[in-house]
Amino acid sequence: MSSESRVRAVSSSNGAATGPHNIFSPSNATLAQVLTWAEAELMALGLTTPQLDAEVLLAHSLGINRAGLYARFHTVLSLPQIATFQQILSRRLQHEPVQYITGIQEFWSLEFAVDSRVLIPRPETELLVETALRFLSQIPNPHQSQPPTRILDIGTGSGCIAIALATELPAAEIWATDISANALAVATANAQQHSVHQRIHFLQGSLFTPVTHQGHLFALIVSNPPYITRSDLLTLQPEVRDWEPRHALDGGEDGLDFYRQFLNEAPEYLATNGWLVLEIGDGQEAVLMSMLKEHTGFANGFCVPDYAGVGRVVAAQKN
Repeated sequence: MSSESRVRAVSSSNGAATGPHNIFSPSNATLAQVLTWAEAELMALGLTTPQLDAEVLLAHSLGINRAGLYARFHTVLSLPQIATFQQILSRRLQHEPVQYITGIQEFWSLEFAVDSRVLIPRPETELLVETALRFLSQIPNPHQSQPPTRILDIGTGSGCIAIALATELPAAEIWATDISANALAVATANAQQHSVHQRIHFLQGSLFTPVTHQGHLFALIVSNPPYITRSDLLTLQPEVRDWEPRHALDGGEDGLDFYRQFLNEAPEYLATNGWLVLEIGDGQEAVLMSMLKEHTGFANGFCVPDYAGVGRVVAAQKN
């Protein structure tokens, strides 16, 4: 089911508001007053970061940054400014993610355009990029007469992983695949924005299918695959469950469907001593490490914990 067709508003069955439920009187309202009202609205809905959300959304509606808000606390907002902000706030009150409303998410100190066609990049995924760079730093930049270092990013989504690697590795050539044409449109635009589109080949298809006939072997294959168990999908926060693309979340009955396919198919596409680097979900470290040990196609498997001590990235070298 496409993200565009999923529920866009919180149903009345969970009692959530579909818009500002306390109509704010805009007469001579200062920015500080509007901000206080918006924070109260978001807090009443039970959102976890009401102050931050109110500040980001008000700054977005006014076309300024958050620092600019503090310099304008006593500025009286016009009726059109308040009306615009109320429309934006109503979207957040329907649990639409702030990143989809502003259209921007930062990753690897880069700004990425995001909307409901793609998964919102998470800070945890930066560890995947760090791990990949650690391996590739051991490969010297090739001479012009040699082929570039080839990298494959599967399920690229917004393109954040591929683009981050491309900005750090000017000698690399990257293939990035996704089953969604809509996601690839977002990724392509982001690559153009960061001037790395000439070194990234975006291809549509599932897993390795788009590169089956390319004839290339890759020094590195990376992916942040879907890893949520199907039974857990309904327990996710509304911002994730009702807005982010389901195909980027659903990892099958046990959350491991894509990992099985990666382990079975990746060795065929890895160069000698090439690395497979994958993000994993909470609590999946033990089973993934067991799968790696049992698989004859890989050696030197290990898991990298995130800053909270949770196993977040698994890596293995082609045997």
